[in-house]
Amino acid sequence: MINIGGYYFIDTNQFNLLDMKKILGCLVLIALLFSCGGNQDNRPLKEYVSAFLAENESIIAFGKADFNAVLNKSEYKSIPKLGVILEAELKAYKGILNMKSPIYFALEGPLLEDGVPTTSYVFLEVLNKDSLANKLTQQGFDLNKSDDFQFFQSGDICLGIRNNLAVLISKKEDFDGKKILAQTFDKVKKEVSGGKIDEILSVHGDFVFGTNMSNLYTTSNTDLSDLNEEKQKNLQDLVADAYIQTSISFDNGAAVVETKNLFSEKLKSKLFFKSDASSSILANLGTGKPTLGLSMNIDMKKLQDFMDEYSPNTLKDFAEIMGGEFQMALAMGGDAGLAGLINGQLAGVMVGETNAQEGLSDFNIFLGLGKNGRTLAEGFQGLLSIGMAKVELNKKGLSAFSSLKYIPKSGQKIIVPKGCEVFGKKGITAFMNFEGVDLTSFELEDEQKLIYLIKYITFEMDENGSKLLIQVKDGKENVLKQIVDFMVLELSQKISKMAI
Repeated sequence: MINIGGYYFIDTNQFNLLDMKKILGCLVLIALLFSCGGNQDNRPLKEYVSAFLAENESIIAFGKADFNAVLNKSEYKSIPKLGVILEAELKAYKGILNMKSPIYFALEGPLLEDGVPTTSYVFLEVLNKDSLANKLTQQGFDLNKSDDFQFFQSGDICLGIRNNLAVLISKKEDFDGKKILAQTFDKVKKEVSGGKIDEILSVHGDFVFGTNMSNLYTTSNTDLSDLNEEKQKNLQDLVADAYIQTSISFDNGAAVVETKNLFSEKLKSKLFFKSDASSSILANLGTGKPTLGLSMNIDMKKLQDFMDEYSPNTLKDFAEIMGGEFQMALAMGGDAGLAGLINGQLAGVMVGETNAQEGLSDFNIFLGLGKNGRTLAEGFQGLLSIGMAKVELNKKGLSAFSSLKYIPKSGQKIIVPKGCEVFGKKGITAFMNFEGVDLTSFELEDEQKLIYLIKYITFEMDENGSKLLIQVKDGKENVLKQIVDFMVLELSQKISKMAI
């Protein structure tokens, strides 16, 4: 080592060729360990889960739940009595499980008839495996030792503990808990997934889900299996490495459920949503201030092509349900099929006063027609004329109004509530606005009364994903805290009215 101006440099003359080979060999070994991962134990919980997902082609959904964040947002400690009990239970596991870490999960397909996944996995970060084992033993669970992990099985669940990882597995059918846990602990030591799986696992949110479209397709028991081999291969290629990312967040004044389609451009191009920045569909909905609305802007040619290619029986089955008149109209659609009958624009709004005494509000509806859709529209016109105040059929489509008060008027149009301006602009949009609605006139009970907190709800969907926004009236306090306070108040009022 040579000192020059306070800096130290290696004198290469002091090393012989053998020393250099040793150093180079060590550097190569370190590089291999980092690149290959090796037998990775005591790694971060997210990496365990990522590695498990990379090794299991039957996982149709996965994600995480940040219960620590949810509890803190609800300010559970302030809940009378229950908060004290809950805090005591959480403290019992302090130092045993990492309560600040999200809980990760994975669901294995195919889905059973009742919609339950074949196998469910839950992953927990362990701070002290011996303390966790003692805690479970105290609660009456008999732990067994198997190789390098401890486990117990009771009915359709089993739990395994290995180093800093605990895995809870649920499976409806009879299974060998020891065997499936051994397989799971082996998988979590492998390489992480990388790519979209790790991207989803890193997303911020109180609850985060990822749906693996490829695995969902390959494990599904649907009519898709009836497609010929070439079409099945095309569909597999379309959904390869395709995921739907879903996050749920509880914020100050709102709850948000948002999805993001992590699709290839080829798959996105197959989707049949249309955008309309001008909300032109509103011009066909008469007048009024709606409290509820639903609109669709669909590319019917794309929808028809998709059904023809991957679900050829759907339209036929629907026609049989609707009856002969619809079958006849569908035939009139010509080669364009359903796209020849309707142009993909459909909307309806509820207008006027809404309360229990008055019953349902009035409503306005519109159906856009295709070039061959007039015969179908004339049939609908006759049916609607029986109960509606006014029905109009023109080259744009079929409109119907339950009250003359809200029919089209010169210089007037539908006034979409503040906050719901996305209505009509994307493939599918909807809203419910509760401002000015006398909800107390309805006979709501228990948790149904939570609707009193809501200001409005909006929903939007296009080829990139979707968003459901629940905006509450108090925009300053977390929505979970407001829900807890409301439920506590309702419960206390109910108790006070009980005859003791």
